[in-house]
Amino acid sequence: MSGLLGALLFLGLGIASTQAATLLPPSEEWEYVKPCGHQLCLYNKPWYFMGANAYWLIDFVKRDKGIVDRFFDRCNDFGLKVIRLWAFNHRMPYAWGKYDETEFQGLDYIVDSAGRHNIRLILALGNTWSAYRSPQDYMQMAGVDPAGKDLLDFYGSAEVRHFYRDHISAIVWRTNAFNGRRYRDDAAIMMWDAMNEPRCPGCIDAKSQATQHAFLDEMTAHVKANAPHQMVALGTEGYFLNSYEGWNPGAGARCEGEDWAALMHMKSVDVSVVHAYERQMESVPPKWGKCDFACFCNYLIQYLSAHQRIAADSGKPLILEEYGLILPEYTVEQRILLFRLVADNLQWMKKTGGAMAGAMFWNAAIGTVWDDGYNVYLDGPVEKPTPKPTPAPTVTPTSAPGTSAPTSAPSSTPTSAPTSAATTPTPTSTPEPSRAPIVANTETLTDFLRGPQRAACAEEAARWWLPIWTAGWAQTVDMAAYTKRCADMTVLKVFKDTMDIIYAP
Repeated sequence: MSGLLGALLFLGLGIASTQAATLLPPSEEWEYVKPCGHQLCLYNKPWYFMGANAYWLIDFVKRDKGIVDRFFDRCNDFGLKVIRLWAFNHRMPYAWGKYDETEFQGLDYIVDSAGRHNIRLILALGNTWSAYRSPQDYMQMAGVDPAGKDLLDFYGSAEVRHFYRDHISAIVWRTNAFNGRRYRDDAAIMMWDAMNEPRCPGCIDAKSQATQHAFLDEMTAHVKANAPHQMVALGTEGYFLNSYEGWNPGAGARCEGEDWAALMHMKSVDVSVVHAYERQMESVPPKWGKCDFACFCNYLIQYLSAHQRIAADSGKPLILEEYGLILPEYTVEQRILLFRLVADNLQWMKKTGGAMAGAMFWNAAIGTVWDDGYNVYLDGPVEKPTPKPTPAPTVTPTSAPGTSAPTSAPSSTPTSAPTSAATTPTPTSTPEPSRAPIVANTETLTDFLRGPQRAACAEEAARWWLPIWTAGWAQTVDMAAYTKRCADMTVLKVFKDTMDIIYAP
């Protein structure tokens, strides 16, 4: 690459073509995490990890760079070695080839701090949803009016594809203002998601699928050509279409337009990923009922098992890239049980050399970071607090004339029996309160996101769909045993107990 072109890239005024790119050697400080068959490897050994999402970093770094360092310190305390966030922001970009330098330097600082803290990053390059930057925004910046169009038009537009390729190049060729390395040459960036949750609701016909797949294939290939040392994934949720559909979390899941088994076979995709939440569970119309928490836990383990088998057979590693449980719809005890269940699954993967290399929850936070109901505060208590015993009631008898009354009655003569808490303290079930008001994400499938097409598809799918998770043999998790096991735990204690096993030689 010429010096002039490199300067243009730094300023966000020009974009390198794949043909013009001169591949630079990787940074020497770190080894890159690499796929090795159906596993991830680091220093030529299989590597398994715990991690988290922290989408808020891209905003909070502008207010206080120190919060990034404090956050990564806490991540290290609990063995969270991989953090996922956005490589886009409100003004990243704000026009074709133009990026707010203050916001970009915020991302620079996050990447540099991650390297200094021995943390790896997964950076998502775009979003299907409206947060920060939406497909409609990209269409407008590409000169395409989104009015009257939908997500399928986004995938199919030649102008949008050109814009998105340039956006990818601007990010991966960025020179970090704090360490002087291009993003593409920084081993702190473990992997790129070409897009976050690239659905195409209602796109179940061959033509629509081909349009979506062509976009994703082109973008993953562009990332790989420009950042060959780093891994590439699709940010998928794991829904099945045309095969394995019985493993879907609901009849409507096939209607999200994500053929996971086909997408993971794309040549430039190094790692397969899934996102798993209880909110994805749905049964059939008219009420679209959801199974309860125990049902979800049993289903989740089998859902992950199915993806692990498919990934292993395909020779690609699997990452559970998002999971979590929302409060207060569910209890903190249920969240602890879910995290313990996932941690046990990850430990089993390491023991058996399985395909699921990592598990990343949504969402890790510290301080007063805003809460969408999924926050796990890493600066909270590790041990479950135990309430102090309630003191025995006191009795003050009438004093005899000329004598002073004792300050309290003898313990053998209370006026009422002491409460059970006075003699048998029990662990509290009250979670640490949220540091910020819980504001749940209520985004719905709009016309642009093909909500009507998805609804019509789901109604039709429900006529024949038979969920595997309703079968009696599917109940494999001993919920009573897990409840007892987790009685004295916190989520942070789960991390502490797991990290020594996951990272043991």
